[in-house]
Amino acid sequence: MSKPTPKLEPACFVIKSFEEVGRAIAYMHRHHAAACEDGKPLVVRIDQRQETLSSAQRRLHWLWMTEYGKQRGLDKEEASAFFKYKYLSIIYNRDKVGEYPETFKVMRELKESGSSGYEPLRQFVSNRMSITEATTKQMAEYLNDIEVWCLKDGVKLTCPDDLKYLREQ
Repeated sequence: MSKPTPKLEPACFVIKSFEEVGRAIAYMHRHHAAACEDGKPLVVRIDQRQETLSSAQRRLHWLWMTEYGKQRGLDKEEASAFFKYKYLSIIYNRDKVGEYPETFKVMRELKESGSSGYEPLRQFVSNRMSITEATTKQMAEYLNDIEVWCLKDGVKLTCPDDLKYLREQ
């Protein structure tokens, strides 16, 4: 009796060590014969990462904003504004990024005084704050904050195989 062939699951391997080379080779060993028998041989593409770290982080950010927004009835821009206000503003204030600390100071003063100008300014700043001003380290912290928030909020975010290395930064 022949052994059942394992079901082929598409895979993406980000190879940063020899151990990961071994995993890719083991995957091909497990699946190549069955794929050829089915008349659908494996296709292997080897490439160097073209995307910069910050570009990959932004791509993951917008994927997560889309996912979170869909699950909470928001569009991706609304979801992004929420998280930028909740987490990125704290990072930018702490690290003194651009004019943000001064803007946040004015916002705090307006909030403490009970001014009606606070909420419109908060929304404006949340919508205009840019993730492109974050360093890769700040962006990694921000993405981690988002992921933790979503887990606590019951929203499971996906991470494509080709972006999983971002979580190891």
